[in-house]
Amino acid sequence: MNFIKSLVSPSAQGSEQDDTGKGGEKRMRGDDESSQGNSAKRGKGEEDGRNGGALGASARKDSVADASAGPDKKATEEASNVRTPKKTGGRPSSSPARKAEPASPSDGKAGTSSSPRVGAYVTRESHLRKQERDGELKWEVIKNDGSERSSRLLVALKNIFSKQLPNMPKEYIVRLVFDTRHHSMLCMKQGNVIGGITYRPFPKQRMAEIAFCAVSANEQVKGYGTRLMNHIKEYAKEKENMTHLITFADNNAVGYFQKQGFTKEIMMEREKWNGYIKEYDGGTIMECQLDGHVSYVDFVNQIREQRKAVEAKVREMSTAHKVYPGLKDQFKPSSDGKPYVTITDPLNQIKGLKEAKWEQSAGLPKFRLVHPGCGDGLPTPANLNKFMRAIVAVIQAHADSWPFAGPVNPMEVPDYYEVVKDPIDMELIQERVAGEKYYVSLEMFCADFRLMFNNCRLYNSPDTVYFKCANRLEAFFESKIASSVNWKVRGEPTDRRP
Repeated sequence: MNFIKSLVSPSAQGSEQDDTGKGGEKRMRGDDESSQGNSAKRGKGEEDGRNGGALGASARKDSVADASAGPDKKATEEASNVRTPKKTGGRPSSSPARKAEPASPSDGKAGTSSSPRVGAYVTRESHLRKQERDGELKWEVIKNDGSERSSRLLVALKNIFSKQLPNMPKEYIVRLVFDTRHHSMLCMKQGNVIGGITYRPFPKQRMAEIAFCAVSANEQVKGYGTRLMNHIKEYAKEKENMTHLITFADNNAVGYFQKQGFTKEIMMEREKWNGYIKEYDGGTIMECQLDGHVSYVDFVNQIREQRKAVEAKVREMSTAHKVYPGLKDQFKPSSDGKPYVTITDPLNQIKGLKEAKWEQSAGLPKFRLVHPGCGDGLPTPANLNKFMRAIVAVIQAHADSWPFAGPVNPMEVPDYYEVVKDPIDMELIQERVAGEKYYVSLEMFCADFRLMFNNCRLYNSPDTVYFKCANRLEAFFESKIASSVNWKVRGEPTDRRP
């Protein structure tokens, strides 16, 4: 206890500035990234602070607890609620394709998916909330009040900061952690301190400056860092009536703080922080404005309730949520042997058109086909079909059309249809053109081609031959359409005598 007493004694705290903070000593800031080893103190007062600890943990080579060198990829993806990346893929007909993860429901067409999948962020937050309800995970704000309990807890937190920030002078960490003007929020798991944030509140300015934020190495990449930041936001907002959190971030930690809601644009009045928060070379001052209407510890449920309210309002005002069966049954072979059923009355034969208040336009589209072999150029069904057949033949003859010749074999690429929800290929387009009933407009015809190219880019990465083929073939297709269609206002045809 002699060591603890020496730490908590006034002589060990240094001669820092008073609550006004003006003219005080410069602070050391080293940033621990990915909410697992953050420090926002940048050193510039003492010589060893500039030389040894200014970068904090950024010089650390420990792969497990490399907190300042940049956001841990897994942690930052989860903390920012990034949805699982879609595998780009293209048409992997004959070559092995890149392994793709299942796409989210939003990747498919509307109505093809059931309920939205739960993202990694929501799953993690739900698990942490369960730990809190079970008493396994607790959060507590303490400061150096001279008691034995607070001293022991602060020593444990100081040890985490020292281990996670080995290049920062331990004396400096001790001085800030045990300073009576600094508060510390502890993250305790089963009674043991596994991380925390040390910060200094400025009540008159209604702001708090984050000094250190770290989580022990064996508890990283579990979401404790993000949850810790959310709890400090909620506590500062509700208990201390703060409106802003401010910190000086090491350049390697800027990305992490941005994911936690901090911004480089300081909106708080300059007179509130100037003189209290020093500006240092190599660091970036960042702030987070606290919103009184947001519950940071119950953010997931709050967003869920807001989404439900918005969806309910949309359902009252529109029928966009209703999904109809579509046209698949309309294009099955009819009983008399014809390849497709002719749609003579779209409003009655196609469900949903009346509800969408669709009106069939009178007359032919106002453009002229200038491609050879299209008759008089009027966009009649017969001329449109001739034009589509010609375009299909030209595309099939192109050197980059080979990846799109036929459907993807699921035996060769098992996950293709998990990513691409609406597959299409040249063989299917050619079959629809041959039926003479499917493509009732030029727009439908072009939409299938564009879908085919987009599917390719969705599944394949940009550096694959499939992705490049899709880009080149699409450019060729668009140029053929543009050169074969004249969108000038169509006049009545004139008699053409031989």
